[in-house]
Order: sequence, then structure tokens, then C-alpha cells
Amino acid sequence: MSAKKSGAVLFGLARSDLAHEWILSLCLVLAVAAVLAPLLILFGLKYGTIATLRHRLIQDPRNREIRPMVSKAFDLDWFERMKARRDVAFIIPYTRQISAVLEVGRAPDGKMEGLDIIPTAQGDRLVLENGAPIPGEGQCVLSASAAEALNAKSGDTLIAEARRIKGTKYESGRMELTVAGVLSPRASSLKALFVPLPVLEAVERYKDGRAVSKYGWSGDVPLAFPVFSGVVVALDEPLSRVEEFRLVNNTGFTKIERLDRTKLKELTGLGLEADKTVYLVSSRKEQAGQESVLAIKRRLRGKEALLIPFVRELEVELSDGSDKILGRFSLTGLPSDPAPAGRFGLSPVPPWENNDRDGRPGLRRIMLPAGLASAGDEVKLRLREQDRDLSFPLKVAGLLEDSGGRAGRRAYVPAELAGLLNLFKERDFSFEPAEDRFVLERRGYSGFRLYAAAIDQVADLRRDLEKEGIPVHTEAERIADVTELDTYLTLIFWLIAAVGLGGGAASLVASLYASVERKRRDLSILRLIGLSGAALFRFPVYQSLMIAGGGYAVAVGFFLSLAWLINTLFQTHLRAGESLCRLSWVHLAAALGGTLATAGAASLIAAWRTTRIDPAEALRDE
Repeated sequence: MSAKKSGAVLFGLARSDLAHEWILSLCLVLAVAAVLAPLLILFGLKYGTIATLRHRLIQDPRNREIRPMVSKAFDLDWFERMKARRDVAFIIPYTRQISAVLEVGRAPDGKMEGLDIIPTAQGDRLVLENGAPIPGEGQCVLSASAAEALNAKSGDTLIAEARRIKGTKYESGRMELTVAGVLSPRASSLKALFVPLPVLEAVERYKDGRAVSKYGWSGDVPLAFPVFSGVVVALDEPLSRVEEFRLVNNTGFTKIERLDRTKLKELTGLGLEADKTVYLVSSRKEQAGQESVLAIKRRLRGKEALLIPFVRELEVELSDGSDKILGRFSLTGLPSDPAPAGRFGLSPVPPWENNDRDGRPGLRRIMLPAGLASAGDEVKLRLREQDRDLSFPLKVAGLLEDSGGRAGRRAYVPAELAGLLNLFKERDFSFEPAEDRFVLERRGYSGFRLYAAAIDQVADLRRDLEKEGIPVHTEAERIADVTELDTYLTLIFWLIAAVGLGGGAASLVASLYASVERKRRDLSILRLIGLSGAALFRFPVYQSLMIAGGGYAVAVGFFLSLAWLINTLFQTHLRAGESLCRLSWVHLAAALGGTLATAGAASLIAAWRTTRIDPAEALRDE
């Protein structure tokens, strides 16, 4: 008999034998189901609970939020560096907490509520994942508690009021904001107003006593101020050692050196009469302001001296009125008053005869090499510092005759303007053409809102920030609790599974072995009629697999019924799409494979026993 045919015959005999002893077979099926069903339910609870908790951790952006626990200055470069990290999904600066409050109401004379202001921008996970759009200019998003307190909804117009005490007077500035959306209650328990960052910056400036022209709020204007690398001092006679020391003692400068004509020309592009003594008073590290220049001037009182505030390495781009690029130039500052410059033979001579509207020497003036423009023309200066850009117009006040060589790459501006541009290397400011002034922008921020790209990256981000000396608060403990719970439940499951499967396998081994012993005469007859021992080996294996398959089917049916009951009883505690007890088809397929493999292994002893049955036993019995 062929192996294929004998296998089909044995499978049919094994099935018929189980059907003949259906009561015993049913007991074995139920025994397998009794072992397997609790394991499926236990694993279903473990998987469903952990999956639900993990899903909530992932879906709730608050669990990915990282908040600083100290107020510290963070510059724009730090934020750009953090944005470039792949594990950072969103980050936005935060102003001082004391400034982040607005009084908000639905009408000018209605009830006002004090709301926390929270900055937001494109990509804000807390807003986008809680049912609201990112607010644009003139818009805001309310937390659920804030919307309830104001009785406001999407589309309503709110009156927001910033208040401050200036001297002994209370002052306030108002703005209108349109509600773009309301967050779900899980987003925040605070009465909060989510607005674009510029709104929060404006409120902070106003509470600091400064003006905010965009909203018509009055106050002081933080104007940019010049800073210098040093001062070139020209004298008729050399200074004594004591006089040199006085120039670097408590003046803001720390270094003094003599310059010859060649060094002066190379460093500044300036020329002086040959009989003049020239010094460069400078600082090794820090820049110095106008007060330091005035200190030098006071120390030289009684001496005829020419002071030229000096700026190092100031490269700018110039274009004409049609935006045609004229080239890049090194800027040198010239004194505002041309009279002493002429007496010392300074070249070029400052051409600052044109005055501004207040009668003072014009600040936005420039002296260019001849051939690039004409006197009286307007050119545009552009200065770039990393990702910052400053541009404003200048009037050509004079021309340089020598435009060749290095001189052709140098331009001259009033020393105060050169100092302002030097400040731009360290501080951000902008030019306001309507007021003809340079206004300082903020230096940095006191905090931030940061969201990790995934909950598994929160711990790494926290470690990196704490290495920078920034203590932060995260939900890392909650994330760790869920991870540990998953580990402990997995361990418990496999311990219980090992005991249950071991007991079930032992029971199946005993039952199959006993069945073979009871059927020794029948099995020996099968050997006698031609079935080999190797073929008969499969008889208990087939029976074991059929019993295991039946037990698995009963166990799955019981599991599905109980899982439905559990999820129904606890549905009030579950959100849409969540289950407390569930298994995927992958888990069920793995359970089936494991069950059949265990049953197959358990049948091997009984199968081996069939190969030891002698065909002569049937003849002896006859």
C-alpha cells in the first residue's frame, strides 16, 4: 500500500475511532478547551489592556509633552537646533509666565475672565489632535473650560485685554480675537487661550512698559544702540604710560596698542597725517557701547584728540534703486563731525553735511567708491547674520576718488551707524521706515512647549535636555509604568501558560497512551493486514491533532463570547475603537499553531508505542 493511500486510510480510521468513542473524545476536547480558553482570555485581557493604555499614551499628546521646570534664557539658535531633531515633533518658545495672562470677555462691557495665554503654531500636536485648527492672525483657540466660562463657541468674537501698572496708574490695551475652535476636554484643564506666538510677545512687551504699535498700545520703544570693537585715538603727541593705563582702566576697554600708518590703513582703510600718534583702544572679548567712547573722551579732556569708534569685520551687500547688486563691501565708521577730522588730516573726509529732520548729522548716509552711484542717490544696504536679515535705504553722501584695489571694496558710514550694524551680530532688531528708527527685537525666551515624536523618545529627550542643565517635567513615569506592566503581565502569562500547557499535554499524553493500550489487539490486526509500523505511527498523531483542533475551536468560541461580554460591561470606560479584551487574527493563528504543535508532541509517546505492537498478538488472541 502506498504511503499516500495508507495515510488517507489511517486518517479515516482515526476519525471513525474518535466518533465511535464520542463520549471519551468529547471529554478530551473539553479538557483541551478548558486549558486553552483561560489562556486566550488572559492573553486577550493583557493585550487589550496594554494596547488600550498604549494607544491612549500615543494619542494623547500631553504624554509626549516636555515642559521646562526652570525659567532660563533660550535663544533662537537653540530652538532651531531642537527643531532639526527627528525626535522632536513640535517646539515653540514661551515668554515669561507672569506675562502670559489676558482678561478675556465676549463684549466690551461683559464679564471678563482671566485666561492663561499659550502660544501655538503650525504643527502643534495638542491643538491638532484635540479637534481644533491652528489659529491664524486675529484668531484664537479656547480650551474646553475657557469656552464654558465665557459661554463661547467657534466663530464668536472675543475682547482680550492686557493690563499693566505703570508708575501709579493702571493701563490696559485691547484687541479683538475670533474663536477658531474649541479643544476637547482632555487637552487641558486650564482656562487657556491658544494664540499665535506674536500675540504673546506683544502682551509681554506691553506689560514690560513698551509700546506695541500693531495694536495701538502706547509705551516706550526699545531702540537699538551702537556697540564698538574699539576706538581709534589720534593725538598730536604720544601718551605717557600712566595716560595709556587710564584709557583702559574702568572705561570698558582692556587693551591699548600703537598703530603705524600701514596698520591703520589695513585695519580701517583710513589715513592720517604722518606726524600724528595713533592708538587703538579695544577689548579682548566684549563689545563696548557709547558710554565707553565717552569715558575715553573724558580721560583725554584737555588734549586735542580725534576719536573714531571702530568696528571689526563688517561686511554688507549694497544694491541700487532698481535692486541691482553693486557688490559686497567692508564698512568703516567715520566721525559724525567733519571739523576735527579735517584738522587731523583724516582721509577720506567725512561728507556728512546733509542733516536729518532734527538738524543732527544724518545717520543713514554712506560714502561709496566713484562709478557705482552718484551723490544724492539712494542705495539699499543688506546685512545677513545666520538666519537673520536686516535691510534699509541709505543716501549716498559722497564718493571716493580711488575705486580700485582694496579701496574699491570699502565703503564709509557714520560711526554710530557702523556701531548699530555691529550690534546686529548679537541682537536682532528691525528698521521702521515710518519712524526712521531701529527697534530692538527680543533677545530670547524663558521657556518652551515641546512634544516628542513618539512616547518612546520622551526619555531620551529628557536625558539630553538635563545634560544641558535644563530640568524638565515629562510623563516618563507613566510611560514606564505601562511598559513595566506589559513586561510583568507577559511574564505572568507565560508562567501560567507553561503550567497550563504542561498539564494539558500530560493529560493528552496519558489519554492517548491509554487509548493505544486499549486498542492493542485492533492495532495488531492492522499490522497483520499489511500496515507498517511507520504508517501506524501516525494513527495517534492524527487523533491528537483532531482533538486539539476541536478543543481550540471550542476555546475560541468561548473566548469570543466572554470578550464581547467584558467589552460590553466596561464600554462606558472605553473610547471609540478601544477594547479591554481582544486578540488579533495573528494571535489566534499563533495560538492554533501552538496548540497543534503541543498536541503533536504529546502524541509522540503513544505513537512510539504503536510501533512496538507485534502483529502476532492478533493471532495469539485468536
